[in-house]
Amino acid sequence: MDKSPITAVIFTGGHCDTALLSEDDIRGDILIAADAGRLTAEKCGAKPDLIAGDFDSSDIPADSGAEIIRVPAEKDVTDTMLACDLAIQRGAERLHIIGGTGGRIDHELSNIFLLENLHLRGIRTTLCDGGNRIRLIHNESLELPRSGFRYFSLLALDDAVVSLAGCKYPLTEAPLRRALPYAVSNEISGDAAQITVCGGAVLLIESR
Repeated sequence: MDKSPITAVIFTGGHCDTALLSEDDIRGDILIAADAGRLTAEKCGAKPDLIAGDFDSSDIPADSGAEIIRVPAEKDVTDTMLACDLAIQRGAERLHIIGGTGGRIDHELSNIFLLENLHLRGIRTTLCDGGNRIRLIHNESLELPRSGFRYFSLLALDDAVVSLAGCKYPLTEAPLRRALPYAVSNEISGDAAQITVCGGAVLLIESR
């Protein structure tokens, strides 16, 4: 019997509507907080196994029971990148990044672009702030079931060809480019939408 992939949940700072998160969003084999992400974890009622970062946006917690890894503020990775690397070192094959949007747009874009880095390393990753869920798809087909998210959008990182079925705005082998971001605010019309992406990497964004 195949073993289920090891999943890590990475709690980050930034915006997160924790009331909209599901149990599945915060359930993992490894729980890691990136610096102020420990405050997000607290709001979710989760206790991280590991808290890592430079602690420039939160204090080092006392008596948390978690392993603490502190690094210099002047470093070549963000706290979220550090937390993801630590999760992978501990055997994680899938990552759920919680929070990480809103506030500073440079941090938000950094977290979104990080999805491509992780995908290239073979790590399936989702970024969720409660109101939105983001993942990267590349040369694959998937079924997107109807859920609590009303809309879904596709934004190209590279030139791609996209087909969509089971949705309000279907597409058949349509070109999608970063400079022409038209495939937004689509809606699932049945039980699920079918998405096929060929060529470049595309961000799949579900929004409430």
